[in-house]
Amino acid sequence: MARLSYIKRFYCGGMLINDKYVLTAAHCVKGFMWFMIKVTFGEHNRCNATQRPETRFVLRAIANKFTLTNFDNDIALLRLNERVPISETIKPICLPTDSKNLYVGVKAVASGWGTLTEEGKVSCTLQEVEVPVISNQECRNTKYTASMITDNMLCAGYPKTGQKDSCQGDSGGPLIAERKFDKRYELIGVVSWGNGCARAGYPGVYARVTNYLDWIRENTQDGCYCSG
Repeated sequence: MARLSYIKRFYCGGMLINDKYVLTAAHCVKGFMWFMIKVTFGEHNRCNATQRPETRFVLRAIANKFTLTNFDNDIALLRLNERVPISETIKPICLPTDSKNLYVGVKAVASGWGTLTEEGKVSCTLQEVEVPVISNQECRNTKYTASMITDNMLCAGYPKTGQKDSCQGDSGGPLIAERKFDKRYELIGVVSWGNGCARAGYPGVYARVTNYLDWIRENTQDGCYCSG
């Protein structure tokens, strides 16, 4: 898990996918001077001044045809100014191995330092929440209009009751799921948008990572990936 700061202020999350690249949401990059984005790794409590986490700056930002009007293609790559040493506390997340997997019914985990309640304060400590992935058809039948949910998006949460969700400040962070064949976690979504937090009828919406695997690999060939 990576923390993104802009002018010394935390504002988004991200995921280390290899030793030189972070994946985040395009809306966390669009309109920002990317060379002023600081990326922090190996941190649990962002308010603990005694920690000595790894920090890097952004050398280059690459967004994939992001559409601000509907947040389609809300995914971006950050090329770091230096490689990140891989350790027990800092490890890249694996990318999906099956580009056709829709993950419907899978219990996934979203994490971040975002607000604990809608319009609340951002968290000092890293939080996580388990949410089930729902089909895009089910998501289009919620209080969202059908046109709002594109094939490049993935929905997760509890449409009928709300209950649990990612929230403000979690944007750009990961939605991960455990692989059955080796019990390792892989990145299936990037926190993108929603209507409030955990509202009934409005599940969380994520960028669908499987739709971007070729694009990710084409633009990160100089990085060392998670094996397997």
